Amino acid sequence: MDDDSRAVDRYRAGEEEAFEELVMKYQRKIYAFVYRITGDAEESKDLTQRTFINALGAVRDFKGSSLFKTWLYQIAMNACRNHLTRERRNDIEIEDSLVRDEAGVLVSMVEKEKRKMVKKALEGLPERQRLSIILRVYEGLSCTETAGVMGCTEGAVKASYHHGVKRLKEMLAEQGYEIA
Repeated sequence: MDDDSRAVDRYRAGEEEAFEELVMKYQRKIYAFVYRITGDAEESKDLTQRTFINALGAVRDFKGSSLFKTWLYQIAMNACRNHLTRERRNDIEIEDSLVRDEAGVLVSMVEKEKRKMVKKALEGLPERQRLSIILRVYEGLSCTETAGVMGCTEGAVKASYHHGVKRLKEMLAEQGYEIA
């Protein structure tokens, strides 16, 4: 049994602090994930809070058939989907995950332009491809964890990821930017 499962069991046994430990452990990760989907800091704070409120309401029903982390990401993804559906938005902001080169302003401007191109290309992907790339690349989840979050098979994640990366490369090549 892993630490998260023990914390869930402790919470179910009445130890309120156990859920707080889980919140502290995953709060930043969930916020970063939600931010990558919404692109808005304030919305991301609200959706992160909503994720933990929803998790708190459902934790007693958590069966442990998946990792707590996977279950929590799935709740966050559903909160984002519901929010974006209500808001009719499909705006993904890619966090600055490229290493900044301090060589000068020109290099910084070029990097910023590259990120904009990747962001725009990523926004143009179908949802499953976009989510598989965000979860695998930016969140560092395994194929198994990503499949759990997305509610599909590992094969579907691999296919979505493969086709998404291929399409991203094509879209960026059309804009004159080649990816190795």
